[in-house]
Amino acid sequence: MNKMPSGSAQDPRLPDSTDATDPLVLARRVLAGHTQAARTPVPPAADADGAQPPLLTGAEAVAALLADGGVRNVFVYAGTSELAICDALDRSEGIHLANGRGDKESAFMAAGASLMTPGRGAAVLHGARGLTNAAGAVADARRNESGTLFLVGLPSSGSARFLPPHGEHGLLDGIGRFADWSWEASAVPERPGERRAAAERFVERLRAALAFCTAPPYRPAVLGIPQDVAEKRWIPLDALLTTPLAVPATDLRQPPLDALLDELRQAARPLFLVDDYALHDPRLRPALDRLSALTGAAVAQLRYRRGPMLFERLRDEEVTNFVGWLNPFSPVHRALLAECDLLVTMEDRNIYERVVGPLPGCRKAAVNTDPAKVLKNEYLRDDEPLVVGEPALILTELADRMRASGEPAREPWFPAKARTEQLVSPERATAAVEDGRRAVARALAATLAAWDRPALVDDSQMFGGLLSEHYDDFPAGLRVFGDHGAFVGGGLAYATGLALGEPDARVMCTLGDQAFTNSFQGLVAAVQEQARVLFVVCNNGESVSLNKQAAASYGATDRAYLANVSHLAYHQVADALGVPSQQVVVPVGGDPATVQAGLSQLATVLEKSAAEEGPSLVEIVLPSDPEVWKGIWLTQGFEEMPPANPEGPA
Repeated sequence: MNKMPSGSAQDPRLPDSTDATDPLVLARRVLAGHTQAARTPVPPAADADGAQPPLLTGAEAVAALLADGGVRNVFVYAGTSELAICDALDRSEGIHLANGRGDKESAFMAAGASLMTPGRGAAVLHGARGLTNAAGAVADARRNESGTLFLVGLPSSGSARFLPPHGEHGLLDGIGRFADWSWEASAVPERPGERRAAAERFVERLRAALAFCTAPPYRPAVLGIPQDVAEKRWIPLDALLTTPLAVPATDLRQPPLDALLDELRQAARPLFLVDDYALHDPRLRPALDRLSALTGAAVAQLRYRRGPMLFERLRDEEVTNFVGWLNPFSPVHRALLAECDLLVTMEDRNIYERVVGPLPGCRKAAVNTDPAKVLKNEYLRDDEPLVVGEPALILTELADRMRASGEPAREPWFPAKARTEQLVSPERATAAVEDGRRAVARALAATLAAWDRPALVDDSQMFGGLLSEHYDDFPAGLRVFGDHGAFVGGGLAYATGLALGEPDARVMCTLGDQAFTNSFQGLVAAVQEQARVLFVVCNNGESVSLNKQAAASYGATDRAYLANVSHLAYHQVADALGVPSQQVVVPVGGDPATVQAGLSQLATVLEKSAAEEGPSLVEIVLPSDPEVWKGIWLTQGFEEMPPANPEGPA
């Protein structure tokens, strides 16, 4: 069967010229509205119970519904329980099935394929050992709000009670807690009447899983399918015609939205504080720019200062009133918080004192797709509005109502100096170090700027912190995906999945050395699929972040357990796996001529590596000297800072 290339615009539901008796062809025709197909017999004829309508296996139903639901890339590291599902997916027009070469890697790749387009990717995981091996990836996809489906092949229902090696009691109940949605199919009923109801329930649950993955806030779903349920031919074609679940719409007439509108009209000094989750929706930027211009509001974005630190950020050319990362070290930014009379958070997940410092005592409001994530941070009072729904739609509605009432746009209330304070720090590196760090960031930025649709997946800590300091050097339109789950070693597979799920995008993946050693197995699938990813590994010799944290907390001493493996060259490991790879040494903070030579070589190597048709890798060797990383990574949280000084902005 000729399979549609990944990313093709052809609708996989439409009938084609292939065998009209193929159950998957008939299923596509049914789902495309060709009801005659539901009455066409499928050879070999009917099930043993004598049922006359055409029947699909559970695996064929899964494949047809995934293609109809927009899934285009499926990753698998198959065991015996999943072979029927894999065969059906491999025969399906519109779906590309790839061997992820590991269950954990397959789960990460599926999540990566769904970063830009929720529901684009899915993974088939082996029951028990495969799913438990991928548990961290499932939890990480949930924290990063990647809407992807994890199908789990379970032991046959008849043998499950004997606990075969690939079975565990309560497996989906346990791992399903990492996903917020899970369901396990029951055995196929023996009685024909009960079987029809079970088939409709199976279809409805699979549709519900897909709807869950593609409705904000986006999260993964886990669906378990016993082997016999996948293999048996028991689902009537017309059972596929159950009505797909509607994605809940944002309520633009909810009372909290009216209350927020009143708050904005009364506020003289509003401040919007954005978490990067809001930026997953490209409609957010113009909506926020419009509303902040109407209200004169300042706009700041939460910055993460330890752990993963590089995430997508607003720019002032997108939102005119944007003042940059919120910086609690800056007296001007602390004054912004002290003087604002309305603080509105956008898609808050982590706006609590340890991350942002003490919040002001003014009126507050929140706009969020996941209200529980706001309430956990304990800053909203009962009488303050929490507007639930897609922020872009809510901000657009608020701006429309303000404009319709004839209210004039207000001048920004905050000082121009607030725009230059995002990098103020009590811990500054030398000028030579800061110049060298910026030059490294600019070398990567120049590569990204040469691509039409660039995306950056970060799986580093200190290196990501370095890059985040120079975010303004990166090109406009760049999509950035950091790891809110802090799974060191997921980024390589995320980036591979993203490149395969979005073939028009060009992907760079920045990795720490520890992340590479925990993930290079994923390069096998990247080579196999010729994923267009430029992997950039920062080798600074040791876990610089943990050494800094340990020294601050427990005192300086030799900690050999935080050092890299001596004589392990990451570029050679990648090269042995078939990835064109090179190493560049940039001794930031060292002899200026040597540093400049390293930077020149880096530019040349990046250009050559970016020209590869498949994956490529560049290892950048940077010093481990703490002075080179000074100012990056906080050893204490901002909850220990004094409250903002209400002197008023200068």
